[in-house]
Amino acid sequence: MGCKTGQCCFKRIIMMQTINFSEVQRFKLWWAWALTGAFNLLFIYAIVQQMILDIPFGTKPAPDLVLIIVEIFLLVLLAFLMSIKLRTRINETGIAYRYYPFQFKETVIEWHELKDGYMRQYQSLYEYGGWGARTGTDKAGKAINIWGSGNIGLQLQFNDGKLLLIGTKKPKEIQTILDAVIAAGKINRGI
Repeated sequence: MGCKTGQCCFKRIIMMQTINFSEVQRFKLWWAWALTGAFNLLFIYAIVQQMILDIPFGTKPAPDLVLIIVEIFLLVLLAFLMSIKLRTRINETGIAYRYYPFQFKETVIEWHELKDGYMRQYQSLYEYGGWGARTGTDKAGKAINIWGSGNIGLQLQFNDGKLLLIGTKKPKEIQTILDAVIAAGKINRGI
Protein backbone atom coordinates (compact mmCIF):
# COMPACT_ATOMS: atom_id res chain seq x y z
CA MET A 1 0.00 0.00 0.00
CA GLY A 2 3.03 2.23 -0.46
CA CYS A 3 3.06 5.33 -2.61
CA LYS A 4 5.48 5.30 -5.50
CA THR A 5 5.43 9.03 -6.07
CA GLY A 6 4.48 10.05 -2.55
CA GLN A 7 1.50 11.90 -4.00
CA CYS A 8 -1.25 9.70 -2.49
CA CYS A 9 0.42 9.84 0.97
CA PHE A 10 0.56 13.61 0.65
CA LYS A 11 -3.17 13.71 -0.21
CA ARG A 12 -3.97 11.60 2.88
CA ILE A 13 -1.98 13.92 5.12
CA ILE A 14 -3.71 16.98 3.66
CA MET A 15 -7.12 15.27 4.00
CA MET A 16 -6.46 14.40 7.65
CA GLN A 17 -5.50 17.98 8.49
CA THR A 18 -8.70 19.43 7.04
CA ILE A 19 -11.20 17.39 9.05
CA ASN A 20 -13.46 19.78 10.90
CA PHE A 21 -16.86 18.24 11.64
CA SER A 22 -19.26 19.64 14.19
CA GLU A 23 -22.84 18.67 14.99
CA VAL A 24 -25.20 19.94 17.67
CA GLN A 25 -28.38 17.97 18.31
CA ARG A 26 -31.07 19.42 20.54
CA PHE A 27 -33.85 17.86 22.57
CA LYS A 28 -36.96 17.99 20.37
CA LEU A 29 -39.69 15.99 22.07
CA TRP A 30 -42.76 17.95 20.94
CA TRP A 31 -45.11 16.77 23.68
CA ALA A 32 -42.63 17.74 26.43
CA TRP A 33 -42.32 21.23 24.94
CA ALA A 34 -46.10 21.52 24.51
CA LEU A 35 -46.85 20.33 28.06
CA THR A 36 -44.23 22.58 29.67
CA GLY A 37 -45.37 25.55 27.57
CA ALA A 38 -49.05 24.97 28.42
CA PHE A 39 -48.35 24.81 32.16
CA ASN A 40 -46.19 27.94 31.95
CA LEU A 41 -49.03 29.83 30.22
CA LEU A 42 -51.56 28.56 32.75
CA PHE A 43 -49.52 29.71 35.74
CA ILE A 44 -48.63 33.05 34.15
CA TYR A 45 -52.36 33.57 33.56
CA ALA A 46 -53.09 32.58 37.19
CA ILE A 47 -50.44 34.99 38.52
CA VAL A 48 -51.75 37.87 36.39
CA GLN A 49 -55.37 37.19 37.34
CA GLN A 50 -54.75 36.72 41.05
CA MET A 51 -51.89 39.13 41.78
CA ILE A 52 -52.39 41.93 39.25
CA LEU A 53 -56.14 41.90 38.58
CA ASP A 54 -56.88 40.85 42.20
CA ILE A 55 -59.32 38.13 41.08
CA PRO A 56 -58.85 34.75 42.81
CA PHE A 57 -57.81 31.98 40.42
CA GLY A 58 -60.20 29.05 40.88
CA THR A 59 -62.63 28.18 43.65
CA LYS A 60 -59.82 27.37 46.12
CA PRO A 61 -57.03 29.75 45.05
CA ALA A 62 -53.46 28.92 45.98
CA PRO A 63 -51.47 31.53 47.89
CA ASP A 64 -49.57 33.98 45.68
CA LEU A 65 -46.23 32.60 46.87
CA VAL A 66 -47.18 29.08 45.75
CA LEU A 67 -48.11 30.35 42.27
CA ILE A 68 -44.78 32.16 42.00
CA ILE A 69 -42.77 29.12 43.20
CA VAL A 70 -44.55 26.81 40.75
CA GLU A 71 -43.98 29.26 37.87
CA ILE A 72 -40.29 29.58 38.76
CA PHE A 73 -40.03 25.77 38.77
CA LEU A 74 -41.74 25.60 35.36
CA LEU A 75 -39.41 28.26 33.93
CA VAL A 76 -36.39 26.36 35.25
CA LEU A 77 -37.79 23.17 33.70
CA LEU A 78 -38.24 24.96 30.37
CA ALA A 79 -34.68 26.33 30.53
CA PHE A 80 -33.42 22.84 31.38
CA LEU A 81 -35.20 21.30 28.37
CA MET A 82 -33.81 24.05 26.15
CA SER A 83 -30.27 23.38 27.42
CA ILE A 84 -30.24 19.66 26.56
CA LYS A 85 -27.98 19.06 23.58
CA LEU A 86 -25.40 16.67 22.27
CA ARG A 87 -22.39 18.27 20.69
CA THR A 88 -20.07 16.11 18.61
CA ARG A 89 -16.82 17.30 17.08
CA ILE A 90 -14.49 15.31 14.86
CA ASN A 91 -11.08 16.50 13.74
CA GLU A 92 -7.71 15.08 12.70
CA THR A 93 -6.85 14.03 16.27
CA GLY A 94 -10.11 12.28 17.15
CA ILE A 95 -13.70 12.60 18.33
CA ALA A 96 -15.03 14.79 21.13
CA TYR A 97 -18.53 14.89 22.55
CA ARG A 98 -20.42 16.55 25.36
CA TYR A 99 -23.97 15.84 26.47
CA TYR A 100 -25.16 19.12 28.03
CA PRO A 101 -26.07 19.66 30.89
CA PHE A 102 -25.32 16.16 32.19
CA GLN A 103 -21.64 16.07 31.28
CA PHE A 104 -19.49 18.76 32.87
CA LYS A 105 -16.60 18.51 30.45
CA GLU A 106 -16.09 17.29 26.94
CA THR A 107 -14.98 13.68 26.45
CA VAL A 108 -12.16 13.35 23.93
CA ILE A 109 -11.37 10.09 22.15
CA GLU A 110 -8.18 10.04 20.11
CA TRP A 111 -8.05 7.92 16.97
CA HIS A 112 -5.28 5.67 18.32
CA GLU A 113 -7.60 4.59 21.19
CA LEU A 114 -9.94 2.94 18.68
CA LYS A 115 -9.83 -0.51 17.15
CA ASP A 116 -12.74 0.22 14.82
CA GLY A 117 -15.34 2.80 13.91
CA TYR A 118 -18.32 2.46 11.60
CA MET A 119 -21.84 3.71 11.03
CA ARG A 120 -24.72 1.42 11.99
CA GLN A 121 -28.45 1.39 12.52
CA TYR A 122 -29.64 0.94 16.08
CA GLN A 123 -32.83 0.83 18.12
CA SER A 124 -32.27 3.02 21.14
CA LEU A 125 -35.21 1.80 23.17
CA TYR A 126 -34.51 -1.88 22.50
CA GLU A 127 -30.70 -1.86 22.70
CA TYR A 128 -30.11 0.79 25.36
CA GLY A 129 -33.44 1.19 27.15
CA GLY A 130 -33.99 4.75 25.90
CA TRP A 131 -32.17 7.93 24.96
CA GLY A 132 -29.50 10.02 26.63
CA ALA A 133 -26.32 8.68 28.20
CA ARG A 134 -27.23 5.00 28.39
CA THR A 135 -25.58 1.68 29.10
CA GLY A 136 -26.84 -1.32 27.19
CA THR A 137 -25.76 -4.93 27.29
CA ASP A 138 -22.13 -6.00 26.91
CA LYS A 139 -22.89 -6.64 23.25
CA ALA A 140 -24.35 -3.13 22.73
CA GLY A 141 -22.04 -1.15 25.02
CA LYS A 142 -22.80 2.47 25.89
CA ALA A 143 -24.71 5.06 23.89
CA ILE A 144 -24.94 8.84 23.82
CA ASN A 145 -27.92 10.04 21.82
CA ILE A 146 -30.88 12.39 21.86
CA TRP A 147 -34.51 11.65 21.12
CA GLY A 148 -35.03 12.47 17.45
CA SER A 149 -31.41 11.95 16.40
CA GLY A 150 -32.55 9.16 14.14
CA ASN A 151 -31.59 5.52 14.16
CA ILE A 152 -28.07 5.70 12.75
CA GLY A 153 -25.03 6.23 14.90
CA LEU A 154 -21.27 6.18 14.95
CA GLN A 155 -20.27 2.89 16.57
CA LEU A 156 -16.83 3.03 18.17
CA GLN A 157 -14.92 0.00 19.37
CA PHE A 158 -12.05 0.78 21.71
CA ASN A 159 -8.79 -1.16 21.82
CA ASP A 160 -9.96 -2.83 25.04
CA GLY A 161 -13.15 -4.06 23.32
CA LYS A 162 -15.56 -1.60 24.94
CA LEU A 163 -18.23 -0.06 22.71
CA LEU A 164 -19.69 3.43 22.44
CA LEU A 165 -22.39 4.57 20.04
CA ILE A 166 -22.84 8.28 19.32
CA GLY A 167 -26.13 9.21 17.65
CA THR A 168 -26.03 11.51 14.63
CA LYS A 169 -28.23 13.19 12.07
CA LYS A 170 -25.30 13.45 9.65
CA PRO A 171 -24.25 9.85 8.97
CA LYS A 172 -22.99 10.46 5.42
CA GLU A 173 -20.61 13.22 6.53
CA ILE A 174 -19.25 11.08 9.35
CA GLN A 175 -18.85 8.09 7.01
CA THR A 176 -16.72 10.22 4.68
CA ILE A 177 -14.51 11.21 7.61
CA LEU A 178 -14.25 7.59 8.81
CA ASP A 179 -13.20 6.47 5.35
CA ALA A 180 -10.40 9.06 5.35
CA VAL A 181 -9.29 8.20 8.89
CA ILE A 182 -9.22 4.46 8.15
CA ALA A 183 -7.39 5.02 4.86
CA ALA A 184 -4.78 7.07 6.71
CA GLY A 185 -4.31 4.26 9.25
CA LYS A 186 -5.32 6.38 12.25
CA ILE A 187 -7.59 3.66 13.68
CA ASN A 188 -5.84 0.52 14.98
CA ARG A 189 -7.79 -2.00 12.89
CA GLY A 190 -6.30 -5.43 13.06
CA ILE A 191 -4.78 -5.09 16.53
